Amino acid sequence: MTALCVVGAAGLVPLVTATAAQADHSTCVNYIGNHGYRVGPKVKAACNNKALDMPIGKVANPFCLKGLLTIHVRNDDAQAACKRA
Repeated sequence: MTALCVVGAAGLVPLVTATAAQADHSTCVNYIGNHGYRVGPKVKAACNNKALDMPIGKVANPFCLKGLLTIHVRNDDAQAACKRA
């Protein structure tokens, strides 16, 4: 029975991790959409670059910023969205 519980718990870990990562991506994408920008594949690709955890807090990933700035998202909006990725 214990082995079954361990195997079952091990199967849940990837699901929990994937859900958390997906929520961050969605938060970034939704931020962009809620600020009047059209959300397409380039926004989604940029938001795939997860924010960096630093001692001072979350910092926007440079690849996320570059992706959003390239498609003319304002710097303030890109910074805020990428910190949510």
